[in-house]
Amino acid sequence: MIGLIPNFYAAFSALNNLQQSPPADIGQCPATRNIQSTPYTDPDLPPPYGEGYQYSATTDGKTWSGQTAATKDDYLAPEYELHAQTISERQGKVFCDYGGKRLIKDGEVADPYLRLSRFK
Repeated sequence: MIGLIPNFYAAFSALNNLQQSPPADIGQCPATRNIQSTPYTDPDLPPPYGEGYQYSATTDGKTWSGQTAATKDDYLAPEYELHAQTISERQGKVFCDYGGKRLIKDGEVADPYLRLSRFK
Protein backbone atom coordinates (compact mmCIF):
# COMPACT_ATOMS: atom_id res chain seq x y z
CA MET A 1 0.00 0.00 0.00
CA ILE A 2 2.80 2.44 0.85
CA GLY A 3 4.30 1.92 -2.60
CA LEU A 4 1.19 3.32 -4.26
CA ILE A 5 1.43 6.71 -2.53
CA PRO A 6 4.75 7.79 -4.12
CA ASN A 7 3.56 6.51 -7.53
CA PHE A 8 0.27 8.42 -7.22
CA TYR A 9 2.17 11.57 -6.17
CA ALA A 10 4.60 11.26 -9.10
CA ALA A 11 1.77 10.76 -11.60
CA PHE A 12 -0.19 13.73 -10.20
CA SER A 13 2.91 15.98 -10.28
CA ALA A 14 3.68 15.02 -13.87
CA LEU A 15 0.08 15.67 -14.92
CA ASN A 16 0.08 19.04 -13.15
CA ASN A 17 3.33 20.08 -14.87
CA LEU A 18 1.83 19.30 -18.28
CA GLN A 19 -1.07 21.67 -17.63
CA GLN A 20 1.10 24.68 -16.76
CA SER A 21 1.63 27.20 -19.52
CA PRO A 22 5.15 28.23 -20.50
CA PRO A 23 6.62 31.22 -18.67
CA ALA A 24 5.54 34.59 -20.02
CA ASP A 25 8.00 36.68 -22.02
CA ILE A 26 8.64 40.19 -20.66
CA GLY A 27 8.62 41.36 -24.28
CA GLN A 28 4.80 41.07 -24.10
CA CYS A 29 4.71 44.05 -21.71
CA PRO A 30 3.78 47.34 -23.36
CA ALA A 31 6.74 49.63 -23.98
CA THR A 32 6.66 52.66 -21.70
CA ARG A 33 6.28 54.95 -24.73
CA ASN A 34 3.00 53.14 -25.57
CA ILE A 35 1.39 53.68 -22.16
CA GLN A 36 -1.01 56.60 -21.64
CA SER A 37 -1.90 58.15 -18.29
CA THR A 38 -4.79 60.25 -17.01
CA PRO A 39 -5.31 61.75 -13.54
CA TYR A 40 -7.74 59.72 -11.46
CA THR A 41 -9.62 60.23 -8.20
CA ASP A 42 -11.31 57.30 -6.48
CA PRO A 43 -14.56 58.66 -5.02
CA ASP A 44 -14.59 55.94 -2.34
CA LEU A 45 -11.27 57.01 -0.77
CA PRO A 46 -10.51 60.26 1.03
CA PRO A 47 -7.75 62.53 -0.34
CA PRO A 48 -4.87 62.02 -0.77
CA TYR A 49 -5.36 58.22 -0.79
CA GLY A 50 -7.78 58.19 -3.70
CA GLU A 51 -5.70 60.48 -5.90
CA GLY A 52 -3.47 58.97 -8.55
CA TYR A 53 -3.35 58.02 -12.21
CA GLN A 54 -4.98 55.47 -14.48
CA TYR A 55 -2.73 53.89 -17.10
CA SER A 56 -3.67 52.07 -20.29
CA ALA A 57 -2.00 50.64 -23.36
CA THR A 58 -3.02 48.56 -26.33
CA THR A 59 -0.48 46.21 -27.90
CA ASP A 60 -1.14 43.41 -30.37
CA GLY A 61 -4.86 44.09 -30.05
CA LYS A 62 -4.85 43.50 -26.29
CA THR A 63 -5.74 46.20 -23.77
CA TRP A 64 -3.68 46.63 -20.62
CA SER A 65 -4.78 48.74 -17.65
CA GLY A 66 -3.62 49.75 -14.21
CA GLN A 67 -3.68 52.57 -11.72
CA THR A 68 -1.70 54.16 -8.94
CA ALA A 69 -3.13 55.66 -5.76
CA ALA A 70 -2.03 58.12 -3.11
CA THR A 71 0.34 59.93 -5.45
CA LYS A 72 0.42 63.13 -7.42
CA ASP A 73 3.26 61.75 -9.54
CA ASP A 74 2.78 60.48 -13.06
CA TYR A 75 5.37 57.72 -13.28
CA LEU A 76 5.54 58.09 -17.06
CA ALA A 77 7.49 61.34 -16.60
CA PRO A 78 10.99 60.85 -18.06
CA GLU A 79 12.66 61.54 -14.71
CA TYR A 80 11.33 58.23 -13.33
CA GLU A 81 12.92 56.12 -16.09
CA LEU A 82 10.04 53.63 -15.83
CA HIS A 83 10.64 50.21 -17.41
CA ALA A 84 9.17 46.69 -17.29
CA GLN A 85 10.80 44.56 -14.62
CA THR A 86 8.74 41.39 -14.31
CA ILE A 87 5.86 39.57 -15.97
CA SER A 88 3.66 36.91 -14.41
CA GLU A 89 0.48 34.98 -15.10
CA ARG A 90 -2.20 33.79 -12.72
CA GLN A 91 -5.94 33.24 -12.64
CA GLY A 92 -6.37 33.98 -16.34
CA LYS A 93 -4.54 37.32 -16.27
CA VAL A 94 -1.10 38.54 -17.32
CA PHE A 95 0.62 41.11 -15.08
CA CYS A 96 3.49 43.43 -16.03
CA ASP A 97 5.26 45.16 -13.17
CA TYR A 98 7.18 48.35 -13.89
CA GLY A 99 9.71 50.11 -11.71
CA GLY A 100 12.03 53.02 -12.10
CA LYS A 101 14.29 55.56 -10.51
CA ARG A 102 13.61 56.53 -6.90
CA LEU A 103 13.35 60.29 -6.49
CA ILE A 104 13.20 62.61 -3.51
CA LYS A 105 11.19 65.78 -4.14
CA ASP A 106 10.65 68.38 -1.43
CA GLY A 107 11.59 65.80 1.18
CA GLU A 108 9.09 63.21 -0.12
CA VAL A 109 10.25 59.90 -1.54
CA ALA A 110 8.73 58.72 -4.82
CA ASP A 111 9.33 55.04 -5.57
CA PRO A 112 7.76 54.43 -8.97
CA TYR A 113 5.79 51.22 -9.24
CA LEU A 114 3.08 50.40 -11.75
CA ARG A 115 1.27 47.15 -12.48
CA LEU A 116 -0.55 46.74 -15.77
CA SER A 117 -2.77 43.73 -16.36
CA ARG A 118 -4.83 42.15 -19.12
CA PHE A 119 -6.89 39.03 -19.57
CA LYS A 120 -5.00 36.11 -21.05
